[in-house]
Amino acid sequence: MVRSPKITWNGYKINRVKSFKYLGIHVDDRLNWLEHINKQGEEAIKMQQNLKRIAGGNWGISQIHRWTLYKTVIERMLAHGSSAWCLNPTFKMKRKLSSIQRPFLLHISGSYRTTPTAALQTILGIPPLHMQLQFEARFTSIYRLRIPPFITDTQPHDLEMKATGWSTHPSEHLKPNQISFEVGEEYISRKDIINIFTDGSKTEHGVGAAFCVLTNDI
Repeated sequence: MVRSPKITWNGYKINRVKSFKYLGIHVDDRLNWLEHINKQGEEAIKMQQNLKRIAGGNWGISQIHRWTLYKTVIERMLAHGSSAWCLNPTFKMKRKLSSIQRPFLLHISGSYRTTPTAALQTILGIPPLHMQLQFEARFTSIYRLRIPPFITDTQPHDLEMKATGWSTHPSEHLKPNQISFEVGEEYISRKDIINIFTDGSKTEHGVGAAFCVLTNDI
């Protein structure tokens, strides 16, 4: 029964709270992220109610459009900040995320309420929500933040980086044997036909492509 400290900032009292919202993420005093999942789940359910108004069980937008709305709107809403809180979801987090995802699966498929969640996920091709969020969290951690994962031997330097642009054009370094005229269709030398030969390859130095246009053997 220890009294909490009194904190003031420029004469204003700072009240103690169980959780606060920062950059769209609800941070609770225990850092178990259930508060964030609950808040995001409530927003998602409100969104589902709005979607129901434009898509009934036997009318309105088609199933494929309902599937697209879930993947592009609802799932993106629930995935916000997942790289910070869904690297290793606990059992409670998995169960809560499953309960949030289930109404959307029923709405997309139009199935009976007694249909198992695993069956709905298989039929619709939608993975369990906690697995989808965990995948995105680990992808962000490894690829973007360059943080080594905990379950594999993959290191950041083993991953390819996205190309930001070409330093030189492949056509500036053509070689006589870079493009073969023997592979593919037989070469026909006619004045009214344009022959285009292409080649692309990848080496340890990068990816390159080249093409050669032959007209009248030139």
